[in-house]
Formats: sequence, structure tokens, C-alpha cells
Amino acid sequence: MESSSSEYCNKDNEEESLLANVASLRHELKITEWSLQSLGEELSSVSPSENSDYASNLLRPEKLILEDLSQPNQLGLMNHIPYKKVCKMPSGSTDFPKKPRDKMSFSSAPMDQEIRNLREKLNKLRQQNACLVSQNHSLMTKMESVHFELTQSRAKVSMLESVQQQAANVPILEEQIINLEAEVSAQDKVLREAEDKLEQSQKMVIEKEQSLQKSQEECIKLKVDLLEQSKQGKRAERQRNEALYNAEELSKAFQHYKEKVAEKLEKVQVEEEILEKNLISCEKENKRLQEKCGLYKSDLEILKEKLRQLKEENNNGKEKLRLMAVKNSEVMAQLTESRQSILKLESELEDKEEVLREKFSLMNENRELKVRVVAQNERLDLCQQEIESSRVELRSLEKVMSQLPLKREMFGFKSSLSKHQMSSFSNKEDNYIGCCEANKMVISELRIKLAIKEAEIQKLQANLAANQLSKSLIAFNDKQESGKLSSLETEPVKLGGSQLAERIKDQNQYTVNKQYERERQRLASGIEELRAKLMQIEAENSDLKVNMAHRTSQFQLIQEELLEKASNSSKLESEMTKKCSQLLTLEKQLEEKIVAYSSIAAKNAELEQELMEKSEKIRSLETNINTEHEKICLAFEKAKKIHLEQHKEMEKQIERLESQLEKKDQQFKEQEKTMSILQQDIICKQHHLESLDRLLTESKGEMEKENMKKDEALRTLQNQVSEETIKVRQLDSALEICKEELALHLNQLEGNKEKFEKQLKKKSEEVYCLQKELKIKNHSLQETAEQNVMLQHTLQQQQQMLQQETIRNEELEDIQTKLEKQVSKLEQELQKQRESSAEKLRKMEEKCEAASHEADLKRQKVVELTGTARQVKLEMDQYKEELSKMEKEIMYLKRDGENKAMHLSQLDMILEQTKTELDKKTNSVKELEKLQHNTESELTEALQKREALESELQNAHGELKSTLRQLQELKDVLQKAQLSLEEKYTTIKDLTAELRECKMENEDKKQELLEMDQALKERNWELKQRAAQVTHLDMTIREHRGEMEQKIIKLEGTLQKSELELKECNKQIESLNEKLQNSKEQLREKEFITLQNEQEISQLKKENERTQQKMKEMESRIRS
Repeated sequence: MESSSSEYCNKDNEEESLLANVASLRHELKITEWSLQSLGEELSSVSPSENSDYASNLLRPEKLILEDLSQPNQLGLMNHIPYKKVCKMPSGSTDFPKKPRDKMSFSSAPMDQEIRNLREKLNKLRQQNACLVSQNHSLMTKMESVHFELTQSRAKVSMLESVQQQAANVPILEEQIINLEAEVSAQDKVLREAEDKLEQSQKMVIEKEQSLQKSQEECIKLKVDLLEQSKQGKRAERQRNEALYNAEELSKAFQHYKEKVAEKLEKVQVEEEILEKNLISCEKENKRLQEKCGLYKSDLEILKEKLRQLKEENNNGKEKLRLMAVKNSEVMAQLTESRQSILKLESELEDKEEVLREKFSLMNENRELKVRVVAQNERLDLCQQEIESSRVELRSLEKVMSQLPLKREMFGFKSSLSKHQMSSFSNKEDNYIGCCEANKMVISELRIKLAIKEAEIQKLQANLAANQLSKSLIAFNDKQESGKLSSLETEPVKLGGSQLAERIKDQNQYTVNKQYERERQRLASGIEELRAKLMQIEAENSDLKVNMAHRTSQFQLIQEELLEKASNSSKLESEMTKKCSQLLTLEKQLEEKIVAYSSIAAKNAELEQELMEKSEKIRSLETNINTEHEKICLAFEKAKKIHLEQHKEMEKQIERLESQLEKKDQQFKEQEKTMSILQQDIICKQHHLESLDRLLTESKGEMEKENMKKDEALRTLQNQVSEETIKVRQLDSALEICKEELALHLNQLEGNKEKFEKQLKKKSEEVYCLQKELKIKNHSLQETAEQNVMLQHTLQQQQQMLQQETIRNEELEDIQTKLEKQVSKLEQELQKQRESSAEKLRKMEEKCEAASHEADLKRQKVVELTGTARQVKLEMDQYKEELSKMEKEIMYLKRDGENKAMHLSQLDMILEQTKTELDKKTNSVKELEKLQHNTESELTEALQKREALESELQNAHGELKSTLRQLQELKDVLQKAQLSLEEKYTTIKDLTAELRECKMENEDKKQELLEMDQALKERNWELKQRAAQVTHLDMTIREHRGEMEQKIIKLEGTLQKSELELKECNKQIESLNEKLQNSKEQLREKEFITLQNEQEISQLKKENERTQQKMKEMESRIRS
């Protein structure tokens, strides 16, 4: 028996040591995992692809396992931290959808305060839930540790029983141990179920918070919709009032318009009489002027021929100047292209220099990063090797533990070995932590170096920009190479690399410098070519400037000659101005009359436009009223739908609350079941302890017989019993702590219930407020219905007014028919006058033709007498034609005369045009010079002859000029009169057409008004029906409110029942606590009895020793 008990103890000790070793190894493995994660963080700064892997590793949910809970306290703490993190995640996630509509400009301060209070309460509830989760987790760890200790104590008790009992009692004890293990597993399951229920309760709380947020948002939306509806109603009222006011204004304006039209018609009749008189006078003047026209026609033809010749010469000169301008533009375009190409080449050079610098910096950074990556890969390899070595050591330890002997001395040696291994693992952990810190320091140093390099690069860029502005292209290119080489030489190489890396750097720099020199040479050659092209273009420009100067001198001579001719023409113009003044007076009179007619027509058009605009406004107002009425109807229907949806959602929420209450009832029942099971377990344990007591009493008799053999075993057992008593006391303290935590949890549940009841009350108050708002809206809708009735009355009045206006329109139409008859008579008279005037014109043309034949005969005689003077006459006739028929050229000459002393400006403008065209028309200029020489010679001859024939020619010229001017004036007057008559006819036709359109529009408006009356009647009927529907809805809402209140009363009754049940449960828990205390007292009493028994046993042992000593003494005496 002693050997079996010692073997059993050794096995237990070995198992405990193995468990401790496994726990330490797991702890070390977790530390290595954390170190690897820190290394991953450092590597994430180098390779962005690793960031995603690290994030995925961090986001893996860390869950608790029963094996982890069965480990020592260090592992419990390690697992407790991530569990808290997991518990805190939903609180952070639930805060995201809490964003209310802060942008809603709503003026309800109390609602905002209520929302803030609710948010604070929700945050408090979440904090309490987090605390509860942490407490539950700690309770789980404590309970599992208690179970673990209970199993150890049971194993030790079984050892005692095995030692004390006989071999027949061993299977009974084993069965009892199996039963106890089954009970422990059942308790574990119950605890897991409690954790699941806690998670479910947290989910339910989150769902309730979300439903609260939704209901609050819906309330805010309802309030905003109600405000919008009220605003829309007010807008509709305003628009209706405005429409009535506009209708009254239209009626007044229409009356004024009628009065104005009558006055204007009277004025038109008076003006028509005056015009008839003026037409008769104009016809007389036309007869006189037509006689003069025949004389001037012959002169005009001669002047036309001269003008054509001069125009051809001018056109040739202009074409030459255009060709020269095109050449100049081409040269300038080439210059601009060359400059742009130079700028592009400069920009390309700068870009390439920047690219080269960036490449150098990137090469250096890549090399440094490669070195760091290699170092970090080496560190990772070392870590992996250490992990593999740790695993090998684990395997070796497991083998050694399996091969260990069963003696206590060996066990002590193994414990020392395990301690040594633990110290080695702790040293490795320290090494890993040191490596991580070193990696972090290296990363920080590298970042500092990168910032320094960036600052140096910026300084170099600033220096390059200054050099570009200060120096030319060639000097810039040369100095850029030197600056680049110096910058490359002076760059500090702060990272220590190997010799191979330096050689690679030198080779790369050499290749880049070669490429840069090639590009520089290519760009220099391109710049030289562009310079040569620039020199050629500048030479060509200088030649062109010399030619232009020569030609300007020639044109100055021509200008002087033309000025002399212009002086002669000025005399003729002075005579023309006198007759023009007479024509202007007549034109002014005609223009005044035309302006009067046009103003009358414009006023009529404006009044008609005003009528059209007002009719359009009426239509737009009608459409707006219709649209707003439709919007109100739609908003009302939406409000109905929203109310119905809210009622449905409230019913759903009530059903959810009922289901939640049922679930809580089930949870309470399950908790009661668990408590009953625990009570049964306690009773079973008490029975078991009683059975153990009996066994102890039975074993005492046997122990008295075998005291001598079991002294050593009793000593060991006494030590174990003392340890077990300490553990039992620890378990008692843990149970008391658990009870306190359960009481706190129950108090928190009661507080949550009270808060929930308060929230329900607030929601009921909100529903009551919404119902009040609905009543107010119904009242406003009734008011709007009354206003609609008033508007109908006003519309009827407007219809009466419109009928009166229709009668007035009919009167106006009668007047209009009379006017149309008068207009038709006037048209007939005008047609007759036109026919008579046409016959008179034909007669005058015949007379003019006869006069022209006579003038041709006279001119032939004059040509024979003065051959040389004809050219001068032709030039003078050309200027006359320009002044008479070519009005555009005359206006051009007048503008030039105002700018540069009458005729100098004309010549300047001609010179500016000819300067641009001279380069293209050099040949034509030479021909003109020859012609000028010929004309000068002819002019000298003509001047000699002119002195003799001036007296005869002056008389002929005076008569011709007078006749020409009179003819021109008569033609202009006739043309203007015809145009004015045509315009009048067109205006009369337009007015008749517009009057017809107005009649049609009035008829359309009448029909539209009738349709509007019908539509208003129908809408009034619809409004009455909707008012009835609103009353029906009010009744349904009240009924639904009563049902909701009844349901709330029922729920309150159920809550009271649940509270009573909770109180009963608390009472049962208190009774169970009292029973536990009693059982603890009984255990203490039994322990006291056992101590007394042990003391008695010790006394008996002492007595036995004394008796043995006495026996030995007696034997010694007997032997002696």
C-alpha cells in the first residue's frame, strides 16, 4: 500500500510539473509571436505590401479557450488583455452609426437635450457592459482555477483514501472521482452557456440603441415635414392673394389701354391728312427733279469709269502690300517658332537634370533600403532559428520528462532543470526585445537622414534656379555640368556600404555623366543652328525695312499731289453742302413723322406685350396654385404613410420587448435551474464528506494497529492536509468574492430596467406631442379649406369682371372693323397715286433721255475744243460720283476729314493700306509713276488752255452741278417716301394680325377660366373628402393609442412580476449563501476534530514509544 501511494503521489507531482512546463512554454511562444509582430511592423515601413498582412494579423479575433484558462495566472492575464480589446470593439463600432443630423437647422432645443441625455446614458450602459464583460471574464478565470484546485484536492483526497482504505475501496473512490469530474464538466458547460447569454444580452442592448436612434431620426423628419407643409400652405395663400391683386391691376391697365388706343387713333387720322398734303407737294417736286436727273446721268457715267480705273490701281497696290504683310507674318512666325523651340530645349534640359538628380537620390535610397532589408532578413532568420531551437528543446524536455524516474530526488533535479530552462527562455525573450528596440532606433535614424537629404536637394534646386536667371544659355549649360559634378562630389555619404556598392555607384555616375554630355552637345549644336537662322532672318528684315523706307518717300510725293487735287474738290463740296442742308430739312420733317408713327407702333407693341406678359403671369399663377395644391396633397398622403409606418414600428417594438421579456424569464428560469443544480452538487459533496468521515472513523481502528508502519506516511499526510486547508480557505474567499460580484451584477440589471422604463415613458410623451401636432395640422388644413372657399368667391367675381371685359373687347372689335375699312380705302387711294406717279416717272425718264442725247452732242464739241482738260473733268466727275452715289465712300472721307483736316485723313488711311500692300505691288507702282509723269505734262498743257476757256466752262459746270444735285435730292426723297409708305402698310397689317391674335387669346382665356372653375369645384370636393379622411384617421389614432396604453400596462405588470421573481431568486441565493456558510462551519468543525484526533494519535504514539522503551528496558533487565 505504501509503495502504491508513493507512486501515485509521484505521478501527481510529475503531472503538475509537466503542466507548469507546458504553460511556461506556451507563454514563451506567445512572447515570440509578439516579437515577430513587432518585426513585421518595422518591415512594413520598408515594404508597403507587408502592411496588409500585419493588419490582417492584428485584426484576427483573439478568443479564450478552456486550456488557456486552465494555465497559471500569467497566461490568464495575457489572455485577459485581448479579450478586453475584443469587448471594446462593439462599443467603438456602435458609435459610428450614431451620427445624427447635425446639419438639420431645427429649432427644438429640448429635443436636442433629450438626445444628448440619451447618448450619455447609452455611453454609460456601454461602459457598464464592458465592466460586466471584464468581471465575467475574471470570474471565469477564477472559477476554472478553483476547479483546477478542486481536482488537485480531490486527487489528494483520493490518495489519502487509497492510503487509509483497503484495496476493495479503491474502485468505489475511482467511480466517485469520475462522477465529480462529470459534475465539474457540467458546471463548465453551465458557465459557457451563461457567457453566451451575456453576449446575447449585449447584442439586444445594441439593437435597442439602434432602434432608439431610428425613432429619434424619424421624429425629427416628421417635424421638418410638418414645418415645410405649414410653409407651403402660407406660400399658397400669398400667391393666391397676389393673383387676385394682379387680376385687379390687369383690369385697370386694360381700361387705360383702351383710352390710350382711342387717343392714338385720333392722332393717326390727323397725321394721315397731313401726310396726304405732303405727298402732293412731293409729287410736284419729283417732276422738277426728274428733269434734272437726265442731265446728270451722262456726267455720272463718265465719273464711274474714272472711279473704276482708280479702284483697279488701288486694288493692285493693296494686293502687293498684302503679299508683303504675308511674308512679314511668315518671318515673324518663324522667329516665334525658333524662340519656342529654344525655350522647349531649355525646359527639356532642366527636366532631364531634375530626372538625373532624382535617379541618383533614388539609387542611394534603394541601396540603403536593400542593406536594411538584408539585415532585417538576417534577424528574422536568427529568430526563426531560435524558435526552432526552442521547439527542439521542448521535444527534448518532453522526452526527458517521459523518461524520468519515479523518485522524489529525480523530481527535484528535474524541477531545477526546468527552472534553468525557464531562465534561458527569459534571456532569449530579453534578447528579442532588445533586437526590436534596436530595429526601431535604426528606422528612426534612417528617417532623420532622409529628411536631411531632402533639405539638401531643395537647397540645390534653389541654387540652380538662381543660376538659370542670372546666366545665358551657353554659360548655363557649362556651369550646370560643373555644378552637377560638384554636387555629386560634395554629397555626404552617411550610410556605410561595402566596396562593391561604391564601385556600382561610380559606374552608374560615369554612365549618367556620359549621357548628359551627349545630350548637352546635341542641344548646343541645335542652338547654333537656330542662331544662324536668326541671323539670316534679321538680315532679311533689315532689307525689307530699307525697301519700306524708300517706298514711303515715294508715297509722300504722291500725297502732296493728291492734296492739291483735294483742295479743288473742297470747293465743289462746299456747294454740295448747301443743297444737302436743304435736303436735310426735308428729311428731318419726314423722320419726325416716321418717328411719331414708330413711337405709336412701339407703344402699341409694348401694351400688347404687357397684355401677353400678364396673361402668362395669370397662367403661371394658375399652374403654381395647381402644383402647390398637388404638393400639399402629396405631403398629406406622405404624412399619413409615415404615421402608419410609425404605428407599425411601435407595435413591432412592443412585440420585441415582449419577446425580450419572455427571453429574460427563460434566462431567470435557467439560472434557477443552475442554482438548484449547484445546491444538489453541494448536498452531494456534503454526503460525500459524511461518507469520508465514516471511512475515517473506520480507518482509525486500522490505523491504531499499523501506527508503527505508517509514521512516515502520516507526517507527509499532515503536511498535505495543512496545504489543503489553506486552499480550502482560499476557495471560501473566492466564493465570497463571486457572491459580491453577482450582487453587483444584479444591481446593475435593476438599474438598466429602471433606465429602460424611463426611456419608454419618454417615448410615450413624444408620441403624445406628435398627436398634438397632428391636431394642430388638421386645424390648419381646415383653415386652408375655408380660405379656398373665399378664393372661389373671388374667382367668381373675377369671372364677372372678365365677362364685362369681353363686352368691351367686342366694342373694340367693332371699332377695329371700321378702322380696317378706312385703311382699305386709303390703300386703294395710295395705289391710284402710285400708278399716276409711275406714269409721270416714265415721262420724266423719256425727257431725261432726250436731254442726255443733247448733252452728249455738247460734250463732243467740248472734247474737240479741250482735249487735255477732259482728264481733269473726269477726275472731278469721279469725286462727284463718290459724293453722290457711293455713300459709304463719302462717309469714309468725312471721318478721315474730321481726324486729319478733311482730306488729309483720307490720304493717310489710303497710305496705311498701301504701305502693307506696296511690297507686293512694286510693278504697279512703277506704272502709276509713269502715268503721273504723263498727267503732269498734260496738266501743264491744260492749264495754258484753261485760262482761255474758263469763262465758258464755269457756266456749263455750274448748270450741270445744280441739275445733278437736284436730281439726287429728288430721288432720295422719293425713295424715303416709298419706304415710309411700305413701312406703314406693314405696320397696319401687323396691327390687324395682332388684334386677331388678341381676340383668339381672349377666347382661349375664357375657356381656360371655365375649366379652372370646374377644377376648383372638383378640388374643393376632394378637400372635403380629405378632411373627412383626416377625422377618420384621428379616430383610428386615438383607438390605436388606447390599445398601445393597454399593452404598456400589461408590460408594466409583467415587469413587476419579473421583479418579484428576481427578488425571490435573490432570497434563494441568500439562503444558499447561508447554507454554504453552514457547510463551511461544519468543515471547520471537522477540521478541528481531525486536529484533535491527530493530537490524540500523537499522544498515543508517544505512549507507544514509552511502552516500547519500557519493554526494551525490561528485556534488557531480563537479559541481564
